[in-house]
Amino acid sequence: MPTENERKDIQKAMAYDLLRVFKQEPDKTFSYEELEKLIDAYISGLKQ
Repeated sequence: MPTENERKDIQKAMAYDLLRVFKQEPDKTFSYEELEKLIDAYISGLKQ
């Protein structure tokens, strides 16, 4: 089980990774569904 500090580091890393994805297409507007799919794919990738 990760410690609280490890959990915070993981959350920050995920946020940073998602920001990098968004910066690849700075003019794109994401719908709620697209964001949900993106986050689901990210989480699924972490489990593999």
